Amino acid sequence: MTLANYRKLIRTNQSNEPEVVSASYLSRLPRIVVYAICALAFGLGSAVAQEEPHRFQKDIDAFEADRLENDIPEGAVLCVGSSSMRMWGKRMERDLAPLTVIPRGFGGSKFSDVLHFFDELVARYKPRAILIYEGDNDLGGGMTPKEVLNDFMEFRKKVEELNPEIRIYVIGVKPSIVRWNLKDQFAEANRMMKEVCEADEQLVFIDVAEFLLDDSGEPREGIFLDDGLHLNNVGYHLWAAAVGLKIVPAESKFEAK
Repeated sequence: MTLANYRKLIRTNQSNEPEVVSASYLSRLPRIVVYAICALAFGLGSAVAQEEPHRFQKDIDAFEADRLENDIPEGAVLCVGSSSMRMWGKRMERDLAPLTVIPRGFGGSKFSDVLHFFDELVARYKPRAILIYEGDNDLGGGMTPKEVLNDFMEFRKKVEELNPEIRIYVIGVKPSIVRWNLKDQFAEANRMMKEVCEADEQLVFIDVAEFLLDDSGEPREGIFLDDGLHLNNVGYHLWAAAVGLKIVPAESKFEAK
């Protein structure tokens, strides 16, 4: 389905109304106050992140338990990233069919966290390809686009050292209402990562922004949860379209027959 068709879907398909999940007290606050609270919370979370590098150990332990208890195949597409990746997990397999995917999103993470847990989170799965979404919390926590690029390049280096044949699909930092004040930093980080991807045959940049912005270049209405940051059901239709159009045709030929 084309981008134009997905935009039409938002206007006409009533079966895909946003699935809004919010605490009752938040629902009584003005939306701008909710956004401000969320922005403050994510900012404080980033400060804590720097002090507690092992704060995601429980998530990593849960991933490892799942790997040991279930038949997680090698040579699959490993899907790593922050909460936008984690919240997509329940429908990811359907959205990216027929690809064999391993959802490994952990909310609040940054590129540095993926680097910190690289052996447990990436190397152990021996993937043929990696789909990664990071940079959102990095920039939201005060990092510069250049710092995000440096962490991305370090991730690229570690993957190449693990196996130079692994393909990496990089989802660009998505626009959102609560972080719209950082739109220029988001755009610059995406520009730099895209430039690197275009010069490396093992990298593919996926621009989700063009699917999530309206014709005036603003975040599209009706695609976010009440926090103004995370996508709702309609938003994930668009996200999945942007990602699927790039990764499914490219990776389908590598699926076991």
